[in-house]
Amino acid sequence: MMMAAMAVSMMVVGAVASPDFAVPARMTGVGSGNLDRTGNVVQNANRVLAILEQFQSITEWLYSLQTPDLYRLATRFRTVMDSLVETGSPIFQGLSNAARLSSGNITALVAGIQRSVNVTIALNNLHQLTINETRPFLGETGVHNISTVLDLLVRNVRNLSTVLDDIEPAIADLQLRLHQAASSPGATALADRLYPRAAVRKLNDILLEYVNIGVATVPQINAVVNRVRLMDGFIGRLDSVAATQQQSLNASLASVNGTLRNYVEGRLRGAVRGLAPAFNRSVTEATRKLQPLLDDPALLGVARNATDRLTERLANVTQTLESLAADHIVVPFERGDRTTRLIMNLTVAAIGELAWNLTLAVTSAQPGAEGCFRRYGYEFDKLARQLYDSLSGCGQGEARALQSVTGALIGFLGVVQTQLDAETRTYGQCLGGLSVNSTPELKRQRAVCLEVAVQYSQLVGGTVVANQLASFGEELQRELSYSADRHGACLLGSYRLLVTEVLYLRNSLAACLTPFG
Repeated sequence: MMMAAMAVSMMVVGAVASPDFAVPARMTGVGSGNLDRTGNVVQNANRVLAILEQFQSITEWLYSLQTPDLYRLATRFRTVMDSLVETGSPIFQGLSNAARLSSGNITALVAGIQRSVNVTIALNNLHQLTINETRPFLGETGVHNISTVLDLLVRNVRNLSTVLDDIEPAIADLQLRLHQAASSPGATALADRLYPRAAVRKLNDILLEYVNIGVATVPQINAVVNRVRLMDGFIGRLDSVAATQQQSLNASLASVNGTLRNYVEGRLRGAVRGLAPAFNRSVTEATRKLQPLLDDPALLGVARNATDRLTERLANVTQTLESLAADHIVVPFERGDRTTRLIMNLTVAAIGELAWNLTLAVTSAQPGAEGCFRRYGYEFDKLARQLYDSLSGCGQGEARALQSVTGALIGFLGVVQTQLDAETRTYGQCLGGLSVNSTPELKRQRAVCLEVAVQYSQLVGGTVVANQLASFGEELQRELSYSADRHGACLLGSYRLLVTEVLYLRNSLAACLTPFG
């Protein structure tokens, strides 16, 4: 008698704590078992959740894209997939829970699931509009495929909603009857007879259909994401190559500028200024020898004239040389710099445009696009490096040319040095062996010599040196003009190379893609 009472008590407890679908553990097709080869609700709902998890794990890769434009385009696709998971998961998690656990209120539970279904259905139009906006990214076929999947899944949850409308009242009625007949020996038979097997079987069919749609869709999503990741890596690689080449070009230009500053301007200035010390030494030596003669009445006048002239010539020559060195020896390389950087920037922009067009062709699964990418992908890298080599070669080559020109111009300054030496040597010849104690005859002869030296310095020396330095300045400007022409011609060649190679690559890609278009 006591054992019978315990059995009845356990039946009552079991009825109260049973899952929301109110099915004994032996009922096939809900919490376990296989209902007419459709499996069971728990198993199938969990399969759907696994599919949704796959959707999410695959599209999560899109959060790590490094290309801003690609990230922006992928955001719409990713948003739809995330929304699909976020709205779908509560539906199928709720079904799985209902088949395993007890909430105590099947009507409330189903109402919650139905609300999630309604949200999913309501969002479909927004999802479709968003997917349509990914047309440049997914292409016509990709948009059509994803749009079709969205419609199929919405139709599926609509069907699920309908079958739940059939299951919920039947289960609620069954729960009530089981509660009333909890102590009756026929409770199990009642459950077997009233349980809505056909509706549960249909529910399992719907869940399996969702699984099948998802299984077929996973490769599509995977393919989209893989193509996007492939091209994100491609764009990232090109960005890295472009940055490296631009940094290298900056370093090359800095090296060229340093060469022009130090080994062209610096050497020329040093050579021009270097004329002054030798002239200063010669003038100082001559004026030193003239100083004692200022005390000799016979030589006072000519000695004073010579001293004044030498002092004046030293000041004039020093000032002229310094002005030439400071103000006129300038190698203008800013324009060449700007042109070089402009061509490199045009190269990067042209490569970027072609790469972006190829990227969209690949991400949208344009027929043959991946094959064209494999064939021509590294041509983009080669183009950037090729233009860098060409532009860098222009600058380095012209720097070497100007160094040679510098050597020749410095050699030209030898004529100025010769003239300055001759001028001071004239004074030196007059002063050699001359002193206050010299014979009147020698003083007379040397006085004439000094007068001629002063006259030569006044009428010839200054003019010759001025003309020589003017010729040097004019020749320097001509050579700098020739240098600019040479460098400009080289840069024009680089630009034409850019145009030719970009057209070749564009036409090659077009020809590669056209047979499949």
